[in-house]
Amino acid sequence: MKIHYAAVALSFFVLQPFCRAPAGMNASAFAQSASTSSAQSAVPAGTSNEGIPRNKKIVRIPEAKRPAAPDREKSEKAALSDKSSDTVKEYRDTFRYGVSPEITSLLQKCIDNDDPRFSDDAYDLFQTTRSSQVREKILEYFTHLKDPCLEDYAVGVLDDPYDTKNSTVEAVFRYVSAVKSKEALPAVLALLDTDSDAYFQAALTTIGEIGGPEEAQYLAGYIDRDDLTVVQKQALARVLGKLHATETWAKLVSIAQNEDENAFVRMYAAEAIGAMQKSESIPILAELYESSDPNFRQYVIKGLSHYPGSGEAKEVIMQGIRDEHYKVRLEAIAAVKKLKFTEASPYLVYRAKNDKEKVVKNACYDALASLGTKDGNAYLVEIVSDPKSGDTAKVDAAKALASQGSVGEKEMLALAGETLKDDRRKQLRYALGKLFAQYARAGYADICRDFLLSKDAATVSLGLDMYAKAKYTSAYSAVASLANDKKSGANGARARKILGMSEE
Repeated sequence: MKIHYAAVALSFFVLQPFCRAPAGMNASAFAQSASTSSAQSAVPAGTSNEGIPRNKKIVRIPEAKRPAAPDREKSEKAALSDKSSDTVKEYRDTFRYGVSPEITSLLQKCIDNDDPRFSDDAYDLFQTTRSSQVREKILEYFTHLKDPCLEDYAVGVLDDPYDTKNSTVEAVFRYVSAVKSKEALPAVLALLDTDSDAYFQAALTTIGEIGGPEEAQYLAGYIDRDDLTVVQKQALARVLGKLHATETWAKLVSIAQNEDENAFVRMYAAEAIGAMQKSESIPILAELYESSDPNFRQYVIKGLSHYPGSGEAKEVIMQGIRDEHYKVRLEAIAAVKKLKFTEASPYLVYRAKNDKEKVVKNACYDALASLGTKDGNAYLVEIVSDPKSGDTAKVDAAKALASQGSVGEKEMLALAGETLKDDRRKQLRYALGKLFAQYARAGYADICRDFLLSKDAATVSLGLDMYAKAKYTSAYSAVASLANDKKSGANGARARKILGMSEE
């Protein structure tokens, strides 16, 4: 393990939270010189001027390591989307011989398909590529997989980011956040005290994701700084909430209650005192909900969403579903979904029927499907099956139901069957076909076959998507028929590829 001694002396910063590195000196060097200077003062070794032990933080570059073995369940699920038996070989050839756009496109496909099978290929390419686009996309891939195999590279970049592209540094920040890299913390803390606002913001956000009590104590010293921008204050308030830095609770309460404070800083302060999960926050937030600022009310609801057992918090959240501003309604709907407040089901049904904002209607559909109450499920199924419902509403309700399982499956399949008989409803048919192609479910086998037997090429293509996802046995003969029909064009070629047949 490599050790870099150019990191922060944490206690120095805690004791002197207003210090910034002088121009032309990076924070690591500044921390080192400060530590050295303090060590020369007339105090016992290992202590500060005030008798506090100096806990010098060292940046340790982790040893290089290979990616974790691909998750078997995810690999098997991803393989269902392979177009043919040659797909894996084709992908590996792209990693070896492809140009940058081909490789980044393939990596995005792997991310979208949650496909971990190519982690070794991506890792090996990362070691040799000279393309920053490819490097950043590989970082994104391992960020998605939450695989710490690139931790050595990431910590090294954060320890000295100044000669690295900003976009790459940003990707590294996201990566260490995703993999919860504790080894990155000393380097990230040092970047808080650089002259770069971009590094400050990213470092602060990252500490909110990977920091702990020690970092919370350190950041508490920032709450009274007068040299932070409004944007930095916003980020600081949110991070202090994430870290449960309860020693700053009283200060954040005063910020949230201060109507002369910047509106956005107040919003994040309200969210933060809620995130700290102190019961004393509940009555304060309940009172703050009476604000005339809808954005502020939205963040009050965010704060209250951290109290699943509080009757007072629940009462305010339920009121939020009826708020006059759609943003507040959306936040309250998200809260009842998160907290599983089944009592909200009648409110959600009412808003789904009557709200003027489509985005609120859709949020109600999702929340109702997630809560799974009898009246909520019945309402969503009714939308799918009622001839008077609009096609857009039918699709949105079907999406919500399908995301949760098999409730309403019979009605959705019946609706899809109706559209196969009526070409005037092709758009609804296509939307339902795309939905069915997202899931490998036994109940979709017959509709897959029926799509494949359609005379409409786009419908057949969706049937192939369904088959590629789940390889339904009952639909095999329809795929084989397409594959053997030389007049079936692009769909025939796709069928042959899915079945692993040669084009010769």
